[in-house]
Amino acid sequence: MENAEKFMPYQAEVDIEELSSQSEGYWKTSVRILLGNKAGMAALILLLTVMAMCIFGEYLRPFGVQEQNTALKNQSPSSVYWFGTDQLGRDLFVRVCHGGRISLEIGLIAAVTVSLIGVVYGSVSGYLGGRTDLVMMRVVEVFKGVPHLVIVILLSILLDVQGILPLLIALTISGWVNTAQIIRGQVKQIKNREFVLAARCLGIPAWKIILKHMIPNMAGMIIVTITLDIPAFIFEEAFLSFIGLGLKNPAISWGILISLGQVNLIHEPYQAAFPAIAISVTMIAFNILGNALKDAFDPKMRRQVAA
Repeated sequence: MENAEKFMPYQAEVDIEELSSQSEGYWKTSVRILLGNKAGMAALILLLTVMAMCIFGEYLRPFGVQEQNTALKNQSPSSVYWFGTDQLGRDLFVRVCHGGRISLEIGLIAAVTVSLIGVVYGSVSGYLGGRTDLVMMRVVEVFKGVPHLVIVILLSILLDVQGILPLLIALTISGWVNTAQIIRGQVKQIKNREFVLAARCLGIPAWKIILKHMIPNMAGMIIVTITLDIPAFIFEEAFLSFIGLGLKNPAISWGILISLGQVNLIHEPYQAAFPAIAISVTMIAFNILGNALKDAFDPKMRRQVAA
């Protein structure tokens, strides 16, 4: 036949490397983008260093956290006392490391807690929709109507914070609303996709669809939210402790150390400077890492890398 060649199977020349790049997994691509972000990797290394010092730093020195020696009070930084001593002769390096551990614990626990509440609340509101969504969003608007820090300060006064648990309650009581709104918007976009409709047709309960299908598809955004919330809660804890509404002495955190050091700010500025620098470095590093993670999980950035 004259036109037999027109009916031959078409064999396209496919670039194997192009196919392999297109079939690369979601998490693998995200990690590759993150590793290529120099600022994000520098922030990650800096954070790991700060965390290591907060965990193990106090064991590098032969001084106890509460060990006092008034004969050596207000010593300037030296080869013996790396960060100097406070007004009671306690080693500031040991106390900054120990206080950093408490501040990081509070920031991490508070961020995970508000993210958990926000994810559950926003997922239920977005998936069910209708009147349920209307009522749940009105509750969110009530919380957003009052500034978050005002609520935290009022609760700190009412709870008379003496430990970490009351402080965490004060920090997380309204901190989840922003996460809930973000997750609600994402769920509204995801719930009309094919895999969710297929799960509905199979009769899978709503809670299983949310837990097994929707939340895993929002894992990247949740990680970014937690990373950006941690420095915010570290700052709030430091602020509350500084003004006397957070943790109380003899508990140690960066905020308490700044509060104790500001008494001698003119003559011994290092007593407040070192914990203040620790807070600043940690907050900047977390924000840079959070922005790097946001780029790594951003679909637009992923398309640019794939191109």
